[in-house]
Amino acid sequence: MDYLSGKKIFVTGSTGFIGSHIENGFSKSLVINNKTKRVDLRNKHDVLKLRKADIVIHTAGAIPKPFPQEISHYFENNVLGMLNILEYCVKKDVEKLVYVSTYIYGNPEYCPIDEKHPINPHTAYTESKYLAERLCKFYNEKYGLKITILRPFGIFGRFQKTGLLIPNLIDALKTNKKVIVTNKNSKRDYLYIDDFVSLVKKVLQNNYKFEIFNVGTGRSHSFEEVVKIIEKISKKKLNISYDIDKKTFIPEIRADITKITNATKWIPMTQLEDGLRSTLQPLSS
Repeated sequence: MDYLSGKKIFVTGSTGFIGSHIENGFSKSLVINNKTKRVDLRNKHDVLKLRKADIVIHTAGAIPKPFPQEISHYFENNVLGMLNILEYCVKKDVEKLVYVSTYIYGNPEYCPIDEKHPINPHTAYTESKYLAERLCKFYNEKYGLKITILRPFGIFGRFQKTGLLIPNLIDALKTNKKVIVTNKNSKRDYLYIDDFVSLVKKVLQNNYKFEIFNVGTGRSHSFEEVVKIIEKISKKKLNISYDIDKKTFIPEIRADITKITNATKWIPMTQLEDGLRSTLQPLSS
């Protein structure tokens, strides 16, 4: 029998890119709709007034912006918000929590990158996400709350806001704005959003006490390759300017997905070109 049958799922950040795709991936009868009033997760009183759920999928928080943010912005939203969600889970007797974290390894010492790789948060954003992970570990040990932490290396898909390479390039297709691509030979691991949603569903079927998983495809593509694929699909020439910054150059970031694949039998099904093709479809519809 499907474990999710009859369960109530609360997806935080359900108006955001990842959260909205996850919420839409479930039957409406399973999802608790807390959208009637936008709740500031930094406010514990309001968080604890939210309806009870059996499962929480936590995607909400401050994300990196293309313009500078106060350092406190990330800690207030990502750490305090996580603390209040954990308090909600304890007070509401939530069965399990899935936390969507991020890549926190900095400039990698080796590749592909497994979960044993040294952690080296290199920005206020990644440090805040790691501190939220540490809170999860504490609440798991203190209260026995079942928690799974997912560390996606790079998710892309439909309706993603600008600020990262792929949505920036897609925006440039519509506006003809110039995009500066720095270190075009840098390679990254790009996972299509639908594959990530399928993974979340598989994770929920398991009864982990506390687990951390790196999430990606296990393959990497250079920035320049991404540009060329988008130009091929769209049959348009992007307004690109290439730049070099040796200080920020990281040759490759690629996930070792052995642990998550062995644990859930999940395999990412979407090739980069196919995912980009699906992402670009709204432009032609």
